[in-house]
Order: sequence, then C-alpha cells, then structure tokens
Amino acid sequence: MQVSIIRQTPAASILLTLLIVVATFVRFALAPYGDELISSGVATLGAKVDSFQSTYPVWGWIFSAVIVLLNSISVGRTASALGLYQPRTTISIPLYAIVACGIFIATDSLAVGLASLFSVQMMRYLCGGYVRGTDLNYAFYAGLCAGVAALFYAPMLTFIALLPVAIMMFGFSWREVVVMVVGAIFPLTATCYLNWLWGGEFLAPATTLLEALATNSGYTPWGSDSVVALAEIGLILFAVICGIVALFGDKRSVAMRPRTIITFNLLVLVVALATFALPSATVGVFMMVALPAAILIPVGLIHARDIFSNLLITTLLLLTILHLFVA
Repeated sequence: MQVSIIRQTPAASILLTLLIVVATFVRFALAPYGDELISSGVATLGAKVDSFQSTYPVWGWIFSAVIVLLNSISVGRTASALGLYQPRTTISIPLYAIVACGIFIATDSLAVGLASLFSVQMMRYLCGGYVRGTDLNYAFYAGLCAGVAALFYAPMLTFIALLPVAIMMFGFSWREVVVMVVGAIFPLTATCYLNWLWGGEFLAPATTLLEALATNSGYTPWGSDSVVALAEIGLILFAVICGIVALFGDKRSVAMRPRTIITFNLLVLVVALATFALPSATVGVFMMVALPAAILIPVGLIHARDIFSNLLITTLLLLTILHLFVA
C-alpha cells in the first residue's frame, strides 16, 4: 500500500513543520544569504520591534520562529475547521512554513512575523464571519488585524485593499462593512493619537508609514543569485497553478463555500505577488505569499494521484534541505 504524504496525521505535519522552522532559522542565524540582509523602510510599530531584535537578536529569531510555527498551525486548523478539503489534509501546515521561511528569512524577521501573525488572523476572521453569517465581532477583528499588520510591515498595507474584495465576495451586511472599516482605521488613528499625546506630531506615524512604503529597498525576487531559491519558487508556483486548475477544472469537486474561500485566497495571492513590485518589498513578502499558497496548493494535491503528490512534496522538501547548505 502506497504511503500518501498529504494524508499524514496533524501531529506528523506539526513535527515536520517544527523541523523545517528550526533548521531554516538556525541556518539564517549562522549564515544569512545576501537577499536576506536587505531591509525595508521602518514602519511605525516595526521600528520598536526592530530595535528589540537588534538589541537581542537571538530572542528575535526565537520569537520569529515561534510565530511561523503558530501561523502554520493556525492556517492548518482554519482550513480543517472550514472544511476546505475533501478528503481532509493537514499538509497546509508544513507548506506554510516552507514558503514563509524555507526560501528566505527577512532580516527584520520579528516585525514581519508579527505582521504575518495578524494577517493570518485577519483571514481567519474574514472566513469565519462568512461561514457563521452576520457577526459584527468577526468583521471588526478582521479589519483590526489588517490595520495592525500594516503598522509592523509597510507592504502589508496592500492587504487592506482585500477588505472590499472580501465584502463583495462574502456578502457582508452594511453594518459589518462599517464595523470592518472602523477596525481597519483604528490602529493607525490610535497610534497617531498616542504620538500626539506624548508630544509628537499627530500625523507623524502616518507619514512614517507612507515613507516606509515608498522607501526603495533594492530587492527584486527575479534578480536573486540563489538558484535553489529560484527553483523552490518555480516549484511552488507550479503547485499553485495545479491547485487553480483543480479548483476550476472540476466544479463539483469543491462545495460552494469552500470554493468561495479558496477563490478569495487566489485573489490574496495575486495581491501578495503584486506586492513584490513595491519599492519597499523585501524577502519578507514571502510570508505574505505563504498564507494563500498554503491554502491553494493542497487543492491540487488531493485531486492528483498519490505518486504525483508525493513526488511534488518530496522534491519541495529536498530543495528546502538543499537550500540550508547551498545559496
């Protein structure tokens, strides 16, 4: 009987994810690659976090690794709770880690990690609100998480543009829309108020955020010198395309609500990939890509033959391992 990698137990998926996260962050701590040393403009809250990581780099790496692990588990639990895949699979847990830290790790990994933590929760609240029906709490927290994420990593501002898309696709009521907008603008407004209260200019945090978004980091993903990283990126994009083909190729294979959620994640992926075109983009954007990629890839894997799924995941794991030693 052939063993299927994508149908392993949650414990096995979490253990594999833990090994990936520990190995990649140890490699990053000992020998970071050139692309990983490129930093972007400092966002409002990101400046405080970067200062902490500069003072205590080891703790910064540990916290960053824990965040990636928690995000991976959260993505896997959310996909399972929403019933996105039939048969069920937890392969999205290690897939998130591979994309988030298996290719590159940002030098400001803690700030980017915190931003990704809130973006994952934003997705959880958006999808949860869609499944549960009218729920103002879910709408508010979705907007709040999107607003907070941008304060840690400026390119995350692009995810706020996803809120109107979610409103149209998920059919939120006008009350939920109002609450979501209030939640999105509250973090920056509160930050501006506190800055003014402490003697600074009221709009200084907003100006800092826009300057961070416009700062040219000099990073381009297609200009990377890492052949292994480019191979990983190519294989991940191929796996995503397979997932898209499976999603739209057989409309009866996925129920209506899971299909809507997965389609929304396809739009999230488009926005995340477009973020690479921003001048402030760094390798931290891979953490933005990890969320929709981890949702989309399993769609193709569960509809393919086990031999194909096993080969694809095995090759991706081997490339991740090779990238620990070869740039």
